[in-house]
Amino acid sequence: MTAPALDLSFVYTASDNDTDYIYNIVSLYINTAQKGVAELEKLIKNTDDYPAIAKQAHFLKSSANIVKVRDMYDDLVVIEAEAKLAKGKATILPKLEQITGNLKEAMPLLKAEQKKCKPKKTK
Repeated sequence: MTAPALDLSFVYTASDNDTDYIYNIVSLYINTAQKGVAELEKLIKNTDDYPAIAKQAHFLKSSANIVKVRDMYDDLVVIEAEAKLAKGKATILPKLEQITGNLKEAMPLLKAEQKKCKPKKTK
């Protein structure tokens, strides 16, 4: 059975279901995850700078363990470890493909959650 594309249970639990908090976390994730993954993809596909690849994967891991996009955290762990070994990209590239595909699938769900939790404007 495939895991859901998105799991926000940790965010809901940590926030005690505070929709303002959830909105802020989801918004921050939307604004940073795509850019961060794009940077990781650029590093992997255009360079052999394994220390930078490991650093970018490590950077993305913390948010991936809070806003859980399917397998993203585990895939980033593998990318970081493989990059530290600088053995080549045979394992890294398929993990990157999974990350980008899963993030693309999760993004509409994230945006829907963001819209649902958007703070009501008061006068």
